[in-house]
Amino acid sequence: MNGEIDYSQWSPNKLAERVTLLESQLKEQTARYDQLLQKSKAPIPLPIPKLSKPKSVRQFNPSKYTTRLIALKFAYLGQQYNGLEYHANNKTPYPTIEEELWKALHKAKLISPIPNPSLKEGEPNWDGCEYSKCGRTDKGVSAFGQVISIRVRSNRPLISTESEKSQEEEGTEEEDRERCEHNAAYNTMTPFDPIKDEIPYPQILNRLLPSEIRVLGWCPSPPEDFSARFSCTERCYKYFFTQPAFTPTVGMKGLLHTKKLHGRRREGWLDIQAMREAARKFEGSHDFRNFCKVDPSKQIDMFVRLVNSSEITEVNTGEGGPMGYLGFPDFQQYHPPRTERIESELQPQDFDKAASPLAQSIPKLYAFKVKGSGFLWHQVRHMVAILFLIGQGLEKPSLVDDLLDTKKTPQKPVYDMADAAPLVLEDCKFGSGLRWITLDDPSGNGTGAFKKRGKSDGKHGIGGAVDELWKVWHKHKIDETLASSLLDLMIRGHKSDAESYNRVPQGDNDYGLPDEARKQESQKIFLGGDSSRYGGKYTSVLERPRMETVDAINAKYLKRKGIDPRERNGVKTMSPEE
Repeated sequence: MNGEIDYSQWSPNKLAERVTLLESQLKEQTARYDQLLQKSKAPIPLPIPKLSKPKSVRQFNPSKYTTRLIALKFAYLGQQYNGLEYHANNKTPYPTIEEELWKALHKAKLISPIPNPSLKEGEPNWDGCEYSKCGRTDKGVSAFGQVISIRVRSNRPLISTESEKSQEEEGTEEEDRERCEHNAAYNTMTPFDPIKDEIPYPQILNRLLPSEIRVLGWCPSPPEDFSARFSCTERCYKYFFTQPAFTPTVGMKGLLHTKKLHGRRREGWLDIQAMREAARKFEGSHDFRNFCKVDPSKQIDMFVRLVNSSEITEVNTGEGGPMGYLGFPDFQQYHPPRTERIESELQPQDFDKAASPLAQSIPKLYAFKVKGSGFLWHQVRHMVAILFLIGQGLEKPSLVDDLLDTKKTPQKPVYDMADAAPLVLEDCKFGSGLRWITLDDPSGNGTGAFKKRGKSDGKHGIGGAVDELWKVWHKHKIDETLASSLLDLMIRGHKSDAESYNRVPQGDNDYGLPDEARKQESQKIFLGGDSSRYGGKYTSVLERPRMETVDAINAKYLKRKGIDPRERNGVKTMSPEE
C-alpha cells in the first residue's frame, strides 16, 4: 500500500490517540509559522553610515596680516536702497549701501573691526577701520563716483621678530597652512610691489556685492591724513529729466491759462531756456537756507555754499524709441503769438506744424548738472524743484534771485522738493594727489595668488562688472520698451484717433469744448517723479506760508532737548551733505 497506514483495522481507542497526536503536531507547526510571519513584517534595519570627521572651522587671525589705508571708488543704483548711510537700531524697508559694502568687506576678511558690544552680530561696525565716506546720499539716490577711505588687509608679507617666530612655531596645522598660503606667491628676497602684488580689491568685492553696486577702482596710496569726506575738493551732482516731463494734455484743454504764467504753454513741456537762465543764477557763493531742509539736531547756522557751475545740458541718447506719438501736433508744444491774444483769436499757425519729423528724437533727455565744494541737506533736490516750476511756466527765473536774497526772503516758503530717483552723485574730486587703479588697468589686476588661479581682470567676461551691469540695464531697457510700446499703442490703436491727433486744430473751438470745460480747476505739478500730480489752484512760491527762521527752529530743538543755549557748543554742528 506504498507505506500508507491502514486505519480500518484500528480499534476506536487507538484511533483517538492518533487524532490527538496529529492535532498537537498541527498546533506546533502553526505556532512556528506565526513566528516566522511576524519576523518577516519587522522593518529591515538600514546600515549605519560611517560618519566623517567634521571639518574644523578655520579661524581667521588678522594679526598675521599687514594692513594699509586705501580709497575705494564705487557706483550704485540707489532706487532699491535706503540711502548710503546705515544707522544702528533703525530698521528700514530696504537695505543701505553701507550694509551691503560692509558684508562684502567682512566676508572677504578685508576688515577686522574692533568688537563693539552695543552692536548686534552682523551689524556694520567700522570701529578701528579708519572709515570715512565722501557724500551721504539719501534713499533712492544713486552715485557714479562715490568714494570711501578704509584700512584693509594687505598681501604685503608680515616681517616677524624672533619672539614672533617662536610663537609661530607653536601654531596649529591650520594656522601654518594659512600662513603658507599667504606668503606662497611671494619671495621674501623680492621687493613687494604695492600694486601688482596686492590683493585686487575691486575684483574681490565685485564678486560679493549685488549687481547694482560696482567697485570701479582703488587708490593705493592716499595721503596719511586723507579723509574721503574732508579731503574732497568738489562734488558733482546730476539730476535727469525728460522733455516732455510727462505726457502732454492734448488740445486746447492742455494749454495753461493762468494770467500769472511766464508765457502760455502746453502741459507736460518744459521751457528749457528759462530753466537754463535760472540755473545760472545758482553759480557763485550764496546763502542757500531757502534751498535745503533744516535739521535742528545739527544746529547749523551757516548756509553759505560755493557753487562752481550750474547748467542744464541735453543728454545724447541716440535715436529715440517707439514714443513717436509725441511728434503729433496735438501733443506738441504750443508757440504763443508775439502779442497776447485771447483764446478765440488762436490760429492754426500758433501750433508747431513741423513737429512730426521730430518723432524719432523725442522724448529728449536733459540733466541739471551742478558742481560745488559741498552741499546742504537736500539742497540739490530743492534747487531742481524750483527749476521745474520755472520750466513749467508757473514761476519766473527771477524767483531764484528772490530766494537767494535772505534779506528779502528771510524765511523759507513752503514747497516740495524734487523726487530722489533721478538724482546721481556723479563724481568726487580730490586734487592731483590720488592715483586710481581701475578695473582695466593692467597694473592693478593682481599678479599674486589671485591671478595665478586664473581669475579674470574683473571688468569683462563672465562675472565681470560690465556683464553684471549689462544684465541690470537689459532688464530695465526691456521694461522701458514694453511700456513705451503699450503707451504708443494706446494712442495709435485706432486709425481715426491717430488721424485726429495728427491734424492741426482750426481755431479755438475746434475740439468742441466750451470755455468752462477747457479751464483747469487744478494745476498739474511736476517734481521729477514718474508722473505729475494735481496741486489745486496754483499759488506762487513767494505768496505761500513761510517756515520759521533757522534761529527759531534751532532754539526750539534745544528747548525740547533741555539743552541750555549757552552750552550749544556741545551739540554736534556738522554740515550735512546731500
